[in-house]
Order: sequence, then C-alpha cells, then structure tokens
Amino acid sequence: MRVRMLAVMWVVLGAAVWCGVFDLYVSRGAREYGQRHAEFELHMTHDEPSMMTVMDGAKHDGVATASLWAATIIACGWVTIGLMGRKR
Repeated sequence: MRVRMLAVMWVVLGAAVWCGVFDLYVSRGAREYGQRHAEFELHMTHDEPSMMTVMDGAKHDGVATASLWAATIIACGWVTIGLMGRKR
C-alpha cells in the first residue's frame, strides 16, 4: 500500500472518531438538559435550566475531547507509517 494512501486512511479514521466522540458529548448534553428540566418541573430545583447554557458546555467539552482523541489517533498512525518506512 502506498504511504500517501495509508496517511489518508489514518486521517479518515481520525475524522470518524472525532464525529463519534463529539456526537457522544452532544447527546450527553441533551440528556443532561432533560434531567435538569425534569427536576425543575418536579420542583426539585428552583432554577429553570437553560438549554443554550447546557448545550454550549456540551459542545465545548465535545470539541476539546474529540479533537484530542482524533489528533492522538492520527499522530499514532503517522508514527506507525514513519516506523514502517524505516524498516525498508
């Protein structure tokens, strides 16, 4: 397999992981908002939750974590390609 094709495949894998991790964090944010709103409706808390605030936090955390994971995967893949090239 050509080195360029392997590098592209690692980037595609990193992008797929980024999308998956980001989606996980956004869905957790939606669930957190639902939980907070249910607690507000049941008079367990006095402050009505703001969807904007909860989802902004979830997006921020999702972008940071997803970017870290994707960068790690891409870096490991490119290191692997570099080590494979040294063997030959």
